[in-house]
Amino acid sequence: MPPYGDLLTKAPNFQRLAAHAATFDNSYVGSMPCMPARRELHTGRYNFLHREWGPLEPFDDSMPELLKKAGIYTHLISDHLHYWEDGGGNYHNRYSSWDVVRGQEGDHWKASVWRAAHSGSTARSTKTNGGGVSGLWRHDWANREYIQQEADFPQTKVFCRRVRFYP
Repeated sequence: MPPYGDLLTKAPNFQRLAAHAATFDNSYVGSMPCMPARRELHTGRYNFLHREWGPLEPFDDSMPELLKKAGIYTHLISDHLHYWEDGGGNYHNRYSSWDVVRGQEGDHWKASVWRAAHSGSTARSTKTNGGGVSGLWRHDWANREYIQQEADFPQTKVFCRRVRFYP
């Protein structure tokens, strides 16, 4: 990305954001992937030193919350369903406002009472969520039926909303 020295990539929105924000040139995430990495980004502390996947704790000093208390408006735009799941909550509550884009992963966005099994390895998914097979792939297939073009993808919607939020 251009703010970090990559001059081959054309990313004018990231360049514009970097011109009005701080860049972190010496920051490394130690707890990959997903929610543990997010906790590190929120708090500046390594997460896996004392626990695995989970929410922010009441004692955590969260960056968006500290900024909000200092009078700086913070806004989250995410297609990351885990913020709203049991056990993963309260990250979004630390922002001044938040916007969720539905349809990512196994989001229960579109109704799927019964779907015929799809061929291939996806139909035999072994993705787990706690104990046993979660069946999240069924919801992912149901959501994908409503994605017809690039503009329909959750990731695209996140970036478009970000551009609209900070024009």
